[in-house]
This record gives sequence, C-alpha cells and structure tokens, in this order.
Amino acid sequence: MGKSKDEKKAAIQRHRDARRELERISRKSKDVTPEYLDANSRVIAAEKDIPWWRR
Repeated sequence: MGKSKDEKKAAIQRHRDARRELERISRKSKDVTPEYLDANSRVIAAEKDIPWWRR
C-alpha cells in the first residue's frame, strides 16, 4: 500500500529542508567539512522517500 497524503507531504518537506540546509552550508565554505557531509547525508536519506521527479 502507498503512503498517505500527509506522509508524502512530510517527506517532501524534509527533503526541501535538508536541501536548504546543504545550500546554506555550501555558501559558507567550498571545502568538504564534516558539517557538509552530514547535511549531504540528510539530503540523500530524504531523497529515498520521494519520487525521482520531485528531487
């Protein structure tokens, strides 16, 4: 069975928030830092809950 409408909206919001955080960190420094890697991992994890065309 598929996800409910609320679950889908929550997954999209988590992905959006994770991408914004990654963008904020990327603006601070172009170096790959532990903070950047952590934010990037959150984006990757959030992408697993949404369809590819929403990314």
